[in-house]
Amino acid sequence: MPGIVDTFLTNKILCALLTVMMLTAVYWLDILFGNLGLIAFLFLLVGVLLHLGVPGLIALVSLGGGPQYSLQVGGIAALMLLLLSSGSVSTVLVFLMLFVALPTIAAQVMRRQGIGQAGWLLAVLLFVGFATAMVMAASPQDLEAFVHQQFKPTFDAMIARIPPEAKEDIANMHTLQGMMVKVFPGFFIFGLWLIWWGDLILARRIAQKYGFYQGVDSPVLSFALPRVLVYVLLVLLGLANMATGNLQYLALNGVIVLSALIAVQGIAVSHAWLASKGMGNGVLVMYAMLFFWSFVVVIFTLIGLFDMWFNFRRKFVSATGEK
Repeated sequence: MPGIVDTFLTNKILCALLTVMMLTAVYWLDILFGNLGLIAFLFLLVGVLLHLGVPGLIALVSLGGGPQYSLQVGGIAALMLLLLSSGSVSTVLVFLMLFVALPTIAAQVMRRQGIGQAGWLLAVLLFVGFATAMVMAASPQDLEAFVHQQFKPTFDAMIARIPPEAKEDIANMHTLQGMMVKVFPGFFIFGLWLIWWGDLILARRIAQKYGFYQGVDSPVLSFALPRVLVYVLLVLLGLANMATGNLQYLALNGVIVLSALIAVQGIAVSHAWLASKGMGNGVLVMYAMLFFWSFVVVIFTLIGLFDMWFNFRRKFVSATGEK
C-alpha cells in the first residue's frame, strides 16, 4: 500500500479527517471548482463518488484494524462533523449509524461468515434502520402522508409548468406522484444497499490485494438468502394486502426490498451457470437484457426464489467453486 495511504489509514485522527473530507467532498469541491462549467460538473461527480465511498473506507479500516479501531475513527470523525454542522446532532447520528456502524458490522460478518451473509444482513439492517428513522421523523403523522409531503414541492413545481388545459398531463403527473410516494422507501433502501454492498466488496478486494484480509473468502456469486426469508416475504405480502396505515406501507416497501434481493440471487445463479459453461458472451447479454428489458427482473426473481429451495449452484461446477 502506498506510504501516504498507509499513514492516513493507520492514524486515527488522519483517518477521521480523511473520512470527513470524503463525506463533505461535494460541498468543498463545489466551493473550489463551482464556477468552472463542465469541469465543475465532473468534480461534482467525483465528490458524489467520494461521499458514497465512505462506507468502503470504514469497512476497510475495520478489516485492517478491527471493529474497535473503525468505531474510534468514526467517533473522532463524528466530533469533527459536529463542529462543521454547527452542532447538528441528527446529522451526526445518521453518520454514525449509516456510515460507521453498518459498514463495521457488515465487514466483521463478512470476515466471519462470508460476503453473502454480510450482504443480506446489511439489507435487513438498512431496512430496519430506515423504517425506524421514518417513523420517528413522521410521528405523529402517517408515513405515506409524510413521504408525500417531502415530494410535494418538487411535483408542485413540475405541475405548475404544465399548461392548465393539459388536464390529462396533470392527471398523469399526479398518478406518478402517488406511485413514487408508495414505492420510494423500498427503492431508496435497495439503492443504498447496492452502494453499501459494493463498497464492502471493494474494501475486501483492497484488503486482499495488500494482504491484510483474514477471514472467509467466499466469492460474490455465492450470494444466497436464507430460506426463512421466503416466509418473511409471505408475511409481508399478507400485510401489504390486508393491513392498513403505516404497517401496510412498511410491508409494501419491505416486499420491494426483499424481492429485489431475491432477484440479485437469481442474477448470481444465472451468472454462475453461464460462467461454468464458459459462456462469457452470454453473461454480457444477460446484463444487457437486465439493463434494457425490465421484465427480465421477474425471471431473475423467480430463479432466485427457486434457488432458495433447490440450491441450483450445487448442481453444476460454477464460478463460485461449488458443485
